[in-house]
Amino acid sequence: MKLVTIEYRGRRSAAVVIARGYVALDILNEEKRSDWPTDMKKLVESGDASWYRAGGKTILENMSRALIVAPDEARETGETYETAD
Repeated sequence: MKLVTIEYRGRRSAAVVIARGYVALDILNEEKRSDWPTDMKKLVESGDASWYRAGGKTILENMSRALIVAPDEARETGETYETAD
């Protein structure tokens, strides 16, 4: 899993990199009523990535196009965090 901070559409959020672009966690929180940290440091400190290995990767890859930020709409900023999938 690769986590980055992106700037897009006048916003800034931590995001998961997927094949089609990014799943910005602020959009995910709004649409799915979830509560993922949108700050990279807080997200990494929250720790557990087991959800990603237990099917989360497939769920993110199959997200509705409306929930995905295309690569040409975003700019990666700050640090990148990667885990071994």
